[in-house]
Amino acid sequence: MTEPNAETPTETPPEQPATDLDAARLELRSVGYCALCDALVERSTDGACPEGHPAEAVAGRLLLVEGEPVPVLPRFNLAAFLIPPVWGPAHGMWVGAIFLPIWLFADSVIVSAARLGGVGQWIGAALVVSGTLAFEYFFARRANGVAFRRVMSTVPIDEFVRRQRVWGFVAIPAAVLLIGWGVYFDLILGPALKR
Repeated sequence: MTEPNAETPTETPPEQPATDLDAARLELRSVGYCALCDALVERSTDGACPEGHPAEAVAGRLLLVEGEPVPVLPRFNLAAFLIPPVWGPAHGMWVGAIFLPIWLFADSVIVSAARLGGVGQWIGAALVVSGTLAFEYFFARRANGVAFRRVMSTVPIDEFVRRQRVWGFVAIPAAVLLIGWGVYFDLILGPALKR
């Protein structure tokens, strides 16, 4: 093996023009779901929300190219409102299952008010139904953000929104059937079983 002597210059590889590499490079922006804003937000350089919320409040990571707008999730999920005991567990939100006993309690309060017929019973029934609907509304307002946060690394946002529309179309007849079954049981089947 021969050693290079001082007289032979070492070869340097030819440099590629920096403009070719810079033109091919994409500037990506990081987007996450801010639990405090309940929206998808573009992360700052330290990973925090632009509204000043800490990086711990921003979950998930969606990469966007320069100029691409931050996607927006629908603010209300119809299926999470109409059939939360089904929609919630199907999307990993097991808190939705708590609506089933709440519905059963509201149903029994309405039946008791109908049988007793007093003003106080009807006021109580109205309060229970109003509280249940308010709780469902709050759940449906937060549902899209929490559900998308769980799948944002594997499901594109347009596919997620499409799936939630399908859930909404299925939820309408399912809710009508559940309410119809409840009314049928309370008016016809329930009294017949007590005899």
